[in-house]
Amino acid sequence: MNPIFEFYNLIFYQPVLKALLFFYKNLKDFGLAVIFLTILIRITLFPLDYKNKKEQEKFLKIKKEIEKIEKKFNGERKNKEILALYQKEKINPFFNLLSFFVQFPILVALYQVLLKAPNQLEPSFFGFLNLSKPNFFLVLIAIFLQWFYFKLGSKKTEKITSFQTQLTLFLVPFTFLILIKLPSAISLYFVSSYLFLIFEKILFHV
Repeated sequence: MNPIFEFYNLIFYQPVLKALLFFYKNLKDFGLAVIFLTILIRITLFPLDYKNKKEQEKFLKIKKEIEKIEKKFNGERKNKEILALYQKEKINPFFNLLSFFVQFPILVALYQVLLKAPNQLEPSFFGFLNLSKPNFFLVLIAIFLQWFYFKLGSKKTEKITSFQTQLTLFLVPFTFLILIKLPSAISLYFVSSYLFLIFEKILFHV
């Protein structure tokens, strides 16, 4: 096996799979196992999420100053002035990228686990909902929570409301088209994840 895939399997995929199996074994319900796994992953990623959102807030505060620098200077001088502004405001312009590279393989592993697990375990949620097949109502709930989460974010970042609107208009139908074809275990993950993120935003104001 490729060393990169071995590393991914050992560090990301296997821990996510084992966590799901642990919750499934103890809770005796696949749906509850998915919910608790989602909560565990969101708690694990919370420090990165929190730091990431604080960096975004700092960036929004200096956005007008950056625009002034871009109009006033060119080339290397412009880059030096912007970098100096970042240093003054203690902003790490590469943190978002670092956060992405940490979170992305975890979420990919979660997606792979939830895609395969319903075919290997009893995929029921409270004994009546089959999480191995798409579920229209779960998809609708996931879409609504996604929209509501972005709505909360746009209230706090009025300067980029137009961007938030465009992003929401793209993501909502895109998410629907993806989830409606996938096992509803993934829709349940979306529902649980956005509920956690909404709670996180309200409680910690991020």
